Amino acid sequence: MSHVRTPQRSRRRRRGADPISVIGELLITVGVIIGLFAFWQVYVTDWQVSAAENAALSDFDKQLNDGPKKISSDLRYDAPPATDPPGWDTTFASLHVPAWEKMVVPVVEGSAQYILDRGVAGHYERTALPGAVGNFSVAAHRRSYGSNFRYIDRLEAGNNIIVRTKKAWLVYKVTEKKLTTPDDGGVIAPVPSKPGAEPTERLMTLTTCATASGGQFGNTHRYIVHAKLDHWVPPETGIPAELEGAN
Repeated sequence: MSHVRTPQRSRRRRRGADPISVIGELLITVGVIIGLFAFWQVYVTDWQVSAAENAALSDFDKQLNDGPKKISSDLRYDAPPATDPPGWDTTFASLHVPAWEKMVVPVVEGSAQYILDRGVAGHYERTALPGAVGNFSVAAHRRSYGSNFRYIDRLEAGNNIIVRTKKAWLVYKVTEKKLTTPDDGGVIAPVPSKPGAEPTERLMTLTTCATASGGQFGNTHRYIVHAKLDHWVPPETGIPAELEGAN
């Protein structure tokens, strides 16, 4: 008796996953995750803190008794009015840097990470207050949480850094910029890089993160800018000429 055989399906062995393909897919996935994290760190955090930053500036502005918005001709070279000691985590000044696209940054007492993460400049609490003899020193993020010191590398000798306190406009001029390591606490000493020396000048220091070459995307090094008080302006007489068109 004859019958018709149905064709049998050939059995093929399923090949295991190609190791190279798996590694490639993993690398792509890791790359996407890193890219998303970088986007969040650089752009989303800036957006997240913008409201807190603006609120800090608004709160400080309400404490001021501003005079006319005209340019003041009353430049003073004597000792400026002393800044009242601020309470921890309070906004007591604002930082104006014409070279940074007319940026204005609130200055808060304290340099703790959670303070800087609100998009402000934090005052190193053991350094001098604005306008005082010594080294008024502040820190801020370079490329996240406000990116307030993003353009620190644009500052050159002679550029203006203006600090507004309740009692004065303080006009500092940049004297030096450099790169250093995170453990170099001497840059915020009363006399920068000379720990133990007695200060005689009214100085200011900005600090922020940097790469070894001074780039924005890294924190292995610190970008440092030193400045010296040039003059001050009584707020009731107007604003410094250095801020003309900036506010």
